[in-house]
Amino acid sequence: MAQSKRPVCGHCGKAYGQRAVDSEQVRWPVGEQMPEYRGNGVVVKTGEPYRTTSRAALAAAVAATSNPEIRARAEADVAKMPEQSYMVTTRWIWDGESWWGGYKPFCTLRCALEFARKAFAAGYRPRGGAK
Repeated sequence: MAQSKRPVCGHCGKAYGQRAVDSEQVRWPVGEQMPEYRGNGVVVKTGEPYRTTSRAALAAAVAATSNPEIRARAEADVAKMPEQSYMVTTRWIWDGESWWGGYKPFCTLRCALEFARKAFAAGYRPRGGAK
C-alpha cells in the first residue's frame, strides 16, 4: 500500500499533521494467540493485552461482601458477565492517507497570518475588498 506523505506548510515548508487513526478492540480466548490484522490499513500501535474477569471469579468476590445492598447490586452485574475470560487489546489503524491537524494549507495559525501579512504588504488585495 502506498502511504501518503505528510502535508507541507504553504508558507514555511515544514511538514505538519498527525495520522488520523481508528481504534479497534480485539478479543480472543485465553491461551490462544492474538488474531492477526486482516484489513487494508496499517497497524500503527497495539495496546497491552489484558484479561477480563469471568462470572465465577466475580461471584467469588461478591460472596465475600458483607453489605447486603452492595451484594444485591453486584449479583445483578454477575449475571451479565460472560462465562469465561477473554484476552482483550486495542489496535490503532491508519488508512495510509488521512492526516489531521494544522490550518490547511498552513502548519500553524502563525504561519497563516504571516503569509497573509506578507501578501498584503506585497500589494495583494481581496477581490471587491478594501483598498
